[in-house]
Amino acid sequence: MQLHSRIWRGALAGPVGLRVVVAVALVTSTVVMASVLTPAGSGRAGAEPAPSSTCLATAQLAPGATGPQVACLVFLLSLAGFYSGELTSRYDQTTAQAVTAYQSAHPPLPSTGVATVDTLTEMGIFEAPEVAAAATDTCTADANMPAGTTGPGVECVQRHLGALALFTAPVDGVFGPTTVAAIKAFQSKNPPLTVDGLGGPRTLAALGVWSGHIFGGAAVAATPNSSAPTRAGDGSTAPRGPWPAPQLNFPLWNLTAEGIPFYGDHVACSLADANTIAQQFASNDADISTEQWAVYIASREGGCRFDAVNINPATRDDSHCTFQLNALAGPFEPHGELGRLGWTVDNVQASMVNCANAASDLWVYCGKGPWTPPYRCLQPWENDLGPLGDD
Repeated sequence: MQLHSRIWRGALAGPVGLRVVVAVALVTSTVVMASVLTPAGSGRAGAEPAPSSTCLATAQLAPGATGPQVACLVFLLSLAGFYSGELTSRYDQTTAQAVTAYQSAHPPLPSTGVATVDTLTEMGIFEAPEVAAAATDTCTADANMPAGTTGPGVECVQRHLGALALFTAPVDGVFGPTTVAAIKAFQSKNPPLTVDGLGGPRTLAALGVWSGHIFGGAAVAATPNSSAPTRAGDGSTAPRGPWPAPQLNFPLWNLTAEGIPFYGDHVACSLADANTIAQQFASNDADISTEQWAVYIASREGGCRFDAVNINPATRDDSHCTFQLNALAGPFEPHGELGRLGWTVDNVQASMVNCANAASDLWVYCGKGPWTPPYRCLQPWENDLGPLGDD
């Protein structure tokens, strides 16, 4: 028997006062439901929207409707104590009566027996079609597109901003004032992103559309075993790095005679390697102090040996390259942000250029979290990184 399953996580506050995590499995024509129940917290039902690609309803449901969205509705009504009949995927009279009962218990919903958008939202299972479409939209866009840019990358940004109700104009693929305003609105809702209206790497990463490219420059993700030098974001040869560095407040921060940072008594990076690292971080909009910090971390983790592998006994962390690149961490999994950009353990270890590219990409997504205790990714547009900051 073939089993098709989808998972829904959300909140449904019914008369039994339960917060619900539901697994919905459809077995041929029979609807089989399993659930895990935990005590409910306070607040309105639907306060926690269900993530995409889960048990959702994308439009109003009414008597006569059939299908998996109705099956989800019926089960949730049953679990909350409003439906006591056979679990089906048909919106019949019993379902309508249960919806009416639910609506009566959740004013100011009108008691019509029709699962309106407001009713589905109250239950925490409604997702607008455009939001659902954005969740499956795998388009990408290059960072730092200048005003006036046109093309599919701009369309991608506009669609994803539109799914968030931040871009309401027609999708025209033109990076104009309306797109800039929508980006600013997105940035203001996701601190500490800088509210500048520019689609930089971190902003596009937070939006989920960054391609790993800088507009007009080379791709950040390299092909396996590629050691070809990468050029600066504008296509020119990278200049000498930001040296000499000053004294910065990091443990065992030392400087060579050329002003290149290194850690304690570890091997310092050569000028060429330090410049490579600084260049890749600069191409992802890092400021000078972050470029200098990255070289210091490279010395700390592997003496600037891009093929170094260190085992940290305290964290059981497998550190590839000269950075704290944890191959087991989410970003480097095939489905993770960096995995989708093409990074693997093998090609990260292929050259210093690849190493620095991957490290700067990790910084875009995680700030300085992966390189300092407790060695985990804290996305800077979602969480305060504390005294470490995200610069």
